[in-house]
Amino acid sequence: MRKNLLILLSCMIAGVFVSSCGLEEVITVEEPLVTYNNPLFSSSDPESWYFNFKTSSESGENFVGTDVYYKIYNNSSTLTSEKSSILSVNTSTNSSAAATRMIETYKYQQLVGDAGDSVMFPKDVGSVTVIMRLKNYQNGLGPEPSQSDTAKYNNYIESKKSRYKWEACIGILSGAEYLYNNYIPYRYDRTRSFDFFDYDQDNKGGTRDVIPVDGDSDYKYSSTASSEDTYYIQMFAVGVALDPNTVSASYSLVLDLGSVPIRKGE
Repeated sequence: MRKNLLILLSCMIAGVFVSSCGLEEVITVEEPLVTYNNPLFSSSDPESWYFNFKTSSESGENFVGTDVYYKIYNNSSTLTSEKSSILSVNTSTNSSAAATRMIETYKYQQLVGDAGDSVMFPKDVGSVTVIMRLKNYQNGLGPEPSQSDTAKYNNYIESKKSRYKWEACIGILSGAEYLYNNYIPYRYDRTRSFDFFDYDQDNKGGTRDVIPVDGDSDYKYSSTASSEDTYYIQMFAVGVALDPNTVSASYSLVLDLGSVPIRKGE
């Protein structure tokens, strides 16, 4: 009896201690698990330079949604090294370690669109298959033809279903087709695109389609660039939850979405 009483008192004291110290509750978050296209910056095929994955299926009350983080490099070896460092701690023993290293150590930034949400794909979107391309490339769709030219118009409408092959876009799979949002991916400040060299020539002298510069929060500059007029972008997806008491974020394991090059003239 005395032994049981001591155990009870010990538990009560421990509870008071934890409460008084304000220790945060550990929130676990289910990670995004699947990539359907994992591009590599070394690929020479622009058609493959898109990201395709499934968002987290987490549904807990603290879950906010699935976010996408990116970093721009001008040295591909630095990208590979930092990516390997992030993935080396991407284990279930400390689920937030990789996200913490990605965000706090290597300063990866949130990819954003025009929707203004706190995360790229909010909880209410559900677990969905997403497809994204960062910029337009050669052989894009071009302007929509007149409906009076039935053949060209119908061909254009059919091609729009696969616009991720050529155009900057964010699409969500619905049935057998992707439905595209009316906005494209932007850098963390919501004002600058990934069309660094203004391939479309639609922002001459503007501030949207501009190259990264040393000091940008999302850019890792190296004095020894891997190739002239070439940048490399690595992306990760991660599930995010918020502690309602402390408003601090908890992260899932990260999902490597791949990397793409941005080259002048392409």
